[in-house]
Amino acid sequence: MKNLTRLIPQGLVLLLLAGVAVYVATHLQIGRINRSVSAAASNSPGALKVSPGPAELPDESKLQTVGENDRLTLKLDAKTAHFLVQDKKDGRVWRSYPNPAQWSRETTVGLWRTHLRSPLMFQYADLTSNKSQPKETNFLEEQGTIQKLETFPGGFRLTFDMPSKKLSVPIEVKLEGDSVVTRIVDSGIKEENLSLLWLRLYPFFGAERSEEQDGYLFIPDGSGALIRFQEGGTNATRIYQEPVFGKDLAYQLKSSDDYRDNARHKISAPVYGAKSGDRGFLAILEEGAEYADLLASPAGAYSTYNWITGQNNYRQKYRQVTNREKERSFDTYNKEARFSGDRVTRYVLLDSQASDYAGMAKRYRTYLMKAYKLNQLPPGSGKVPMDIIVVGGDSAKGLLGDRYVKATTTIDAMQMIQRLYGLGIDNMAMRYWGWQKGGYGETGGGAVVDSRLGGEKGMKDLVTFAHSLNVPVYLRTDYSRNTSGAGGFSTRVHGVRDLGGTPIEKFASLSFVRQLVDQDIRYFRELGVDGVELQGIGQYLSSDYNSKYGASRKESMGQQQAIITKLREGVGKVLGYRSSLFAAPLMDGVARLEDDFSNDLFSEDGIPFLQIALHGLIPYTSMPSNERDQFNKQFLRDLEYGANPSYLFTGSSSEDLKYVQNLTYYSPSPQDWEQTAVQEFQKWNQALGDVQHEFITGHRILSKEVRETTFGNGKRIVVNYGTSAYVYEGRPVEPENYLVLQGGAKP
Repeated sequence: MKNLTRLIPQGLVLLLLAGVAVYVATHLQIGRINRSVSAAASNSPGALKVSPGPAELPDESKLQTVGENDRLTLKLDAKTAHFLVQDKKDGRVWRSYPNPAQWSRETTVGLWRTHLRSPLMFQYADLTSNKSQPKETNFLEEQGTIQKLETFPGGFRLTFDMPSKKLSVPIEVKLEGDSVVTRIVDSGIKEENLSLLWLRLYPFFGAERSEEQDGYLFIPDGSGALIRFQEGGTNATRIYQEPVFGKDLAYQLKSSDDYRDNARHKISAPVYGAKSGDRGFLAILEEGAEYADLLASPAGAYSTYNWITGQNNYRQKYRQVTNREKERSFDTYNKEARFSGDRVTRYVLLDSQASDYAGMAKRYRTYLMKAYKLNQLPPGSGKVPMDIIVVGGDSAKGLLGDRYVKATTTIDAMQMIQRLYGLGIDNMAMRYWGWQKGGYGETGGGAVVDSRLGGEKGMKDLVTFAHSLNVPVYLRTDYSRNTSGAGGFSTRVHGVRDLGGTPIEKFASLSFVRQLVDQDIRYFRELGVDGVELQGIGQYLSSDYNSKYGASRKESMGQQQAIITKLREGVGKVLGYRSSLFAAPLMDGVARLEDDFSNDLFSEDGIPFLQIALHGLIPYTSMPSNERDQFNKQFLRDLEYGANPSYLFTGSSSEDLKYVQNLTYYSPSPQDWEQTAVQEFQKWNQALGDVQHEFITGHRILSKEVRETTFGNGKRIVVNYGTSAYVYEGRPVEPENYLVLQGGAKP
């Protein structure tokens, strides 16, 4: 050491010695914790009968600290593998089990009482037997034991072992910044005769009863919805359960199932959350979201607690056809087809001032910006861009087959742009649908501009004219379904197949699709268009059991992301259509972003969660104004949700188009709507023109019919959907009207 001090400055030596001391002390402490928790785990009686009462839940006075950072402390009950996380700043606590202060009032008995106490629920089946039915149980019910428990800096890892089922599940739990992150380690899962169908890890994280609670569960239903805590609720078994990113087409159980079924709004973002008083969390499914369902259970359904969780699916029922005509089938599971990959959930523990749904959405925005390297949009011209959608052509049933119906030529489109621009809509973009040979219903890539619309020359002339007015032009294309035979497509050879081997309509395997994209990129460049609008890609997500081109659902997600990236690099901008959040962050805009919810009996309030997360990062629209069911109320919602305007026009009247097969037009004639479009453009600019690049920093439900949205520059928009006036800070907001306050101005 003396020789060393001659070569190294004394201050640096002291610093090195201090670092060594901290390292040794830390690892000695970890060693002591390891020995202590291992001893506790080995002495665990498993799920021996426990008398109803406090002893059913962990004794928090005996929990041991197994991890901490500058904000949070992680404590573990080694006997049950339950944990709690405490905020060092204010002492608030989040638990992996129901709030014990309310446990004495829990009346649930039997299996569900054990479920509530268990760190792990699961469903299994004996797939070696044709008569086996799925069964649901949990770690405590099976008198499981905790194996291989050890700590590491910031967390712990262990294995849940259920000898009765010959099933083992390894997990990890650790602190990361403002979050606690759980992981199911897929490579360590062991099954024998019994097969896992799903796992729910720590399903009652943050579970709370309703009494005296200002709380709710946040579900990503459509744009977002709240299930508010209600005292004395009796919801029977009505719970929310939906697959993340929508249905997997390869597992539809009935031949009548339709991928276009939109009776319910899909989950576009892999998130959920809960708020109880000043405690809130946002859960993000970081890995395995494509194989997850989200469940939310209000108090009164199964128990007296409100709880929400992700269900990690490992197998799913599918339809096995038994005859050539496909009229006979049975539903079953495949033992070998287990969905692989780790399942990771990040529980972001929110500051007390940001524990509401707006705080959840803002925190998700931060997460997206980091994960996808997104930046805030630059300031614009002060005017919102209005999307003008035109439809070139479509098909209609004829006596001897389908016939082509021309709707809007490239000359018609030029005239529309010119007239609307002259009327004052001087910031717009054109999205051209049905431009390809055969019209809107002909999809699959490799298309050319239909000569009846003006052909390639007509499209180039349209683009040149539009650019003279600074109007970008986007061509819609749908690679997900191939109805035109582009690229030599054959459903039998190149089509997506379900697990039973049956082709799914005209859906094309993505490995085949990627071969078509390069050809189209060259064609789009020749036309000079500014980009493409993608339908299907980013909208649907399916496994594919095509023996040559097949892909898992996770691989399909990656393939779609690769297609989006390739088009952006090769053509320019890429817009999505009803895109999910595995695709939207890679795009330059989203058309028809989810802006409503499913209106379940237990969820009364729709919220703009997606919009709060995306505004200022990615532009988006809702439905075209002239396609609305409730014109004025949906205009108000567009303002509340910060959406850009859009209109759908054709060069032909709705009477000429009433027999087309693929689109339904309410009133597409620009002559009927141009004055309204101009008026809306002016209103939109007054409300949203200067906040296109601003984040939404706040959103409040002021009453059943009144909402307030706040933007980053302080501007507030208050909308009143009701039939009577509402007084906001001394100012009246008239029925079915809105109020704009600049920069947070007071009356």
